[in-house]
Parts: sequence; structure tokens; C-alpha cells
Amino acid sequence: MAAGESFDYVVVGAGAGGCVVAARLAEAGKRVLVLDAGDDPLEPKDEALSARPLPSDYAVPAFHAFASENPGLRWDFWVRHYASPGQQKKDWRYRQTSDGEKVDGVLYPRASGLGGCTGHNAMIIVRPNNADWNHIWQVTGDATWQASNMQKYFHRIERCRYRLFLFRWLDRLFGWNPTGHGWDGWLTTERALPLRAVLDWRLRRTLWRALLAAGSLLPDVVKDWGWFASSGGDPNDQRRVDAEASMVCVTPMSSASHARTGPREFLLAMQKKFPDRLTIRLNALVTRIDIDPATNAAAGVFYREGTRLYRASARPHGQPGDERYVRADREVILAGGTFNSPQLLMLSGIGDPAHLAEHGIAPVKELAGVGRNLQDRYEIGVVNRIAPPWQALSGSTYSAGDRPYRKWHRWRAGPYTSNGLMFSAMFPSRTDREQPDVFCFFLLADFRGYYPGYSERIKKLNYLTWTVLKAYSQNTAGTVRLRSGDAFDRPQIDFHYFHEGNGSADTDLDAIVTGIKFGRRVVDAIGDLIVEEETPGRHLYTDDQLKRHIEDNAWGHHACGTCAMKPEDEGGVVDSKFRVHGVGNLRIVDASIFPRIPGYFIVTSVYMIAEKAADVILGDGSVSATPGRP
Repeated sequence: MAAGESFDYVVVGAGAGGCVVAARLAEAGKRVLVLDAGDDPLEPKDEALSARPLPSDYAVPAFHAFASENPGLRWDFWVRHYASPGQQKKDWRYRQTSDGEKVDGVLYPRASGLGGCTGHNAMIIVRPNNADWNHIWQVTGDATWQASNMQKYFHRIERCRYRLFLFRWLDRLFGWNPTGHGWDGWLTTERALPLRAVLDWRLRRTLWRALLAAGSLLPDVVKDWGWFASSGGDPNDQRRVDAEASMVCVTPMSSASHARTGPREFLLAMQKKFPDRLTIRLNALVTRIDIDPATNAAAGVFYREGTRLYRASARPHGQPGDERYVRADREVILAGGTFNSPQLLMLSGIGDPAHLAEHGIAPVKELAGVGRNLQDRYEIGVVNRIAPPWQALSGSTYSAGDRPYRKWHRWRAGPYTSNGLMFSAMFPSRTDREQPDVFCFFLLADFRGYYPGYSERIKKLNYLTWTVLKAYSQNTAGTVRLRSGDAFDRPQIDFHYFHEGNGSADTDLDAIVTGIKFGRRVVDAIGDLIVEEETPGRHLYTDDQLKRHIEDNAWGHHACGTCAMKPEDEGGVVDSKFRVHGVGNLRIVDASIFPRIPGYFIVTSVYMIAEKAADVILGDGSVSATPGRP
């Protein structure tokens, strides 16, 4: 590499935030470099790493659990839900060793490479509520974060293909778009095969009974069924979002022709269109940000090349190449995610000075909020065994080459077009809640959280899981801290669940109990299909018994908040324009910036803030070039 190599913008991380902001900056004529420590999931360099082909695990909607465990994509973090060893060990998923490696915690799957965690997620696209954006407006005082302004970004990103064609033409011809959907964006949204196309009559009858039962249990049955009828069960209809209504719904997916699509495809399309502006370097692990002491501004980044260098990635790890440097003439943009963005800040001397000193790192900027404010949703599964197995899944081994896979590959049809979600229900856990805080869904699988080998449970064809997701958790006490000063090392992640946290643990627990009881009543309406509730088990039925089960077994997978967008004196790390407090030419665009966890499935919120960030960066005339240092 030439010592003087430079770009206008250096984007660290090719995930949900990084891909989008980089693509938009290149589209606007800027010279952009994207660095990511992983590979391209559709063109992996080491195809012999796994018995399962990574391209099919990435592309097939039904294979998303296997993608999260594919060695070519996965990053395994080990997190503590509790500081108390006694309480933590009650979680049966807790591990002290894994694959011969010493670990201490519960598996938290992440992904590297083009697309980041959008390469292994369940592709669920649910639009954030207005309250999510208005909260940021209230915290920052920046009116551009009002929901009335932010919801336009959903319209910008989406290419909706599951609502009536008529709506598209009404929007184009007359500018009337009551659904609020986008029709020409980069993210195609679809639904799997409609219920009427399901040939398994037992499954179709079961789902109709469950859907009717769930609808009848909503707080205002007539009104909530009205939302279902008027929106076609669409949680992303603008009218539902504006009303923040309860409803039963069929969640759409980010798929195109029933294959996974997302920011990876958007970024590569922009690179093909503007090859002279957009450069992507994979297997490039950024080790620290270069902060110019004369200006206290980011001048560039240092990185090492090599396959699977980060210790969260699968072994064997590659050998790191020589340290390289690239200059950012305008800005460095961090998009490493909730765990890695604060880690990189701390490795670069930005954070709590006392903590940095523990690892021999000289402080550059004191920001006590770096790595704090860690939040997540709580999730629990009510797992039911049925008999006989689902006929719709007959022949499914969840492998490339079985009969359902061939059907998907040739005609984009069959059970593998689905991520496994049948329908969902969102509702408030209490009558005084202003918006739904419980999101539940039926999954045609045995899902009990994350642990090594968890995806093997998906191969069972005789299970039905009612998954309860507690949104808007009260707890913000989690932390991400350096384990060492080694950039290849994983950070220490502590969530401090429930009573170890700083919120109202009983409020969160009560809400999840409500979700479990709601699901049991829906299951009861199905009939004698259910053989047994295996977990929690019907022998646990009192509120106290269920709360104990939740405390011992809950998990999460939407971590955020560790570089919160709020004032510095309130523990904030970035301002309302994504700029790191007190450090010039450095921004963060990923899930770590949320001061409060948004909505139900966080990826849509990240796409929207990335679009906003591109607008802010391109419209910010205060950005000045900063000479870099090789």
C-alpha cells in the first residue's frame, strides 16, 4: 500500500449501518473505503471451512439459524447475563468451555463480512414506532429526529412487494400513499407463501385457529381486528404505526424472489455502478483509530489483513499481515456494532480513563459513556411438541440438496421460502402502556435460545414455539469493557439482567409472564395437536414460578446503546449528528447509538438511521479535511 493512500471517508464495518452509509456517500460522489474483518458470504475464500455451503445458508430464508453457526460467517461472543456466578449458572446454556476454548458466559451469535448480522438474521422487517424517534428528539433537542421526519427513511429504503399493486400506482400517479410503504428502495420486502397456499391442511387449520384466538385476546378486540382487516395484517402500514396499535400480523421479510437480500446487495450494486468511488476491503481488521493530537480529530485508521483474525471468529485463525494505515481526508465512520464500536473507541484512547489505564492505554478523550448503557430485549420460548410432524415440512433436512431445497432453488417455492414465522401479535402488557411492549410469534421449530449447536433443533419437524419478546426493557445497566488491550480479543460483555439492572425488573418480568399466558391460551385453542409443552412446562403456572423460569432462562439478540446519542454530561458518546463528542471527524452509525432500544426488531431502525446519517454527513458544511499521518 502506498503510504499516502487516502479516501474521503473510511467506513469501519460492512453491516446494516456501514453498508448503507457507504453506498449513499459513494452515490453522492465521495471516495469511500469500506473495511470489514470478515468475508463475502456468497463468495467465501475458504469454502472447505464448513460441511455446510455458506452461500446457501446465507440465501435460503429457512436456513438462517444455520447461517448463524456457519464458521465462514459467525462471530461467537460469550456474554454474562448476571455478574452473580450462582444466578448465571442456573441458565442451562451457560458454558465455561467451548471447542476446547475457555469461555465464561452464554453464546451471543454475531456475524462478520459483507452485510454483518443481516447475513444471519431472520430477515424480519418491522417498522419502528413513532415514539422511538420522538424519544431521540426529546433527548437531543434536535427536531430532525421527530417521527414526522424520520418515517420518510422507511419509504426511502423499502421496495415493498407484498401489498396490492394498486397502492404503488396511486402513489406514483397521485402522490397518495396511505400505507406509507416505499416501492423503489434498495430493500425488497416480501411475505412467504400465503396461508391459502399451504397444502398441509392440519397446519392451515391450526394457524387459523391460533390467529382467531390471538385476535380475540387483544385489549380492544373490535378495534384491533379492524387494524388487521384494513392493513391486511401488515405491521408496517403507516396507519398502524401512527396509531401504535395492537394487532395480529404477518411479518414481512427482507427477501427478493424468496432469497435473502439486504445491505450487502445494496453496497455491491453501488460498487458496480461507481467502481472508482467505492472500494471494499474484506478480511481487514481495524485495530485502532488514528487521532491527531494537534487537532484532536480522527485522521485515519490502522488495520491488519488476514482471515478470521478476530478471536470471536471460527478457528483456525489466519496469520495477521503487517499493520497498514489509510488516511481519511474527511471522516472516519465507525459501524462496527454494539460490541465492537465501543471496543475500538477504547482501544483508540476514547472512554473512561480509569478503565483505559487498566490496559495501558493513554486517554485521548474522556468519555465515561463509552461501553455503557448496554440494552437488549428479553426473549423466552414456550416450546410445544406436536404429533404427528408437520406434513408441510415433509422431507426437510435443512440441507442443500434435499427435496424442499431443490424446490426452492428451482422455483423459489416450498417451505424454505419462509423464515419459519407463521404470524405475530403485538400488544401492551398493561392498560397504561402507550404502545405495545410485547411482541410474540409462532415459529415452526424448537427454539430455546442460543448455545453451540442450537441450530440442530431446527431440524425437528414436530415442534411449535410461541416466542415472547419484551420490547422497551427498563434495564440500561449493561456494559462492554475491554478484556485486554489486544485488538484481536473479544470484549467483556455484562448485561446485568433483571434485578441486577437499574430498571424496574418486576415490570419487565410481569410483561413476559403476560406474553407466556397469552401464548398458552392461543395454544389451548388449537386442540389436541399439542402433545406436551416441554418448556417452561405446564407444571409452572403461578406468576412467581414463571418469573423464576424467565430469570433463569431469558436471552436476547438485539443489543444496542453502548455509544448512546445524548449529551456528554448525561453519559452520551455521540451528538444528534452522529459525531463523537470532543473528537473531530469521527462518527458512529450503528445500533450502538440508540439511547433507548427501539421498537421490536432493531435492524429496520439501523437502516433508517444510516440513511439519515448519509443525509447529515453530506449536508454538514462544517466538516473539514484533516491532514493524516502515515
